[in-house]
Amino acid sequence: MIHTVTISAIQQASPTVKIFRLDYAEQEFHYLAGQWIDLYVDIQGKTEVGGYSMTSTPTTKGHIELAIKSSSRHPVTRWLHEQAKIGDTVRISDGQGVFVYQAEMSSRVVLVGAGVGVTPLISIFRYIGESLPQTDATLIYSIPSADEYLFQADIEKTSSLPNMHHIVTLTQADSTWQGQTGRIDAALFMAAGMTDDTLYYLCGPQGMVEDVSAVLTSINVPASRIIYEKWW
Repeated sequence: MIHTVTISAIQQASPTVKIFRLDYAEQEFHYLAGQWIDLYVDIQGKTEVGGYSMTSTPTTKGHIELAIKSSSRHPVTRWLHEQAKIGDTVRISDGQGVFVYQAEMSSRVVLVGAGVGVTPLISIFRYIGESLPQTDATLIYSIPSADEYLFQADIEKTSSLPNMHHIVTLTQADSTWQGQTGRIDAALFMAAGMTDDTLYYLCGPQGMVEDVSAVLTSINVPASRIIYEKWW
């Protein structure tokens, strides 16, 4: 089903990422934590479409949230960053995709993201924090620079819950950064705590997903416990 929704808020979340809130009011809109939507915009007489992961959770009613990185090549993304304004309407599909978490899947998850690839993971992280105290979740988040740390306040607030944890690592040198540095490796997974029933969710650039998958394989995580979101 296609829904007409209204852009009700736009926030510059980092130098390259804007967060958009889309209001669907009383419409019957359905999605699971971790899913994405198709977003349709009419640009110069042609309908263009882009796919974007939701960062909000199904427990939030009346609106969804998208965090979108700028791109000069993608027409919908370029329109959103350069022309979209509060009050504009766009069209969206219901939630899509199998990169989802539900309580019956496992009581332990590790969410591994890099850059804007963190977007579906934030949806899952928030959802667990809001609704599933019986699930233990750790977010491992790789960022290129401190100013690209998306959702920092929300991640830190959610991590104050006893079942919620996060590890953020910076990949580019920064003398002001006080936290973890370097690429995601086996030591980070050991720090996150590993159990035989842990599910690992990976989302980010292709190289990162392939590298992290290889790390997990090297520490004997079976392929059946690794779930990918491939958006490249």
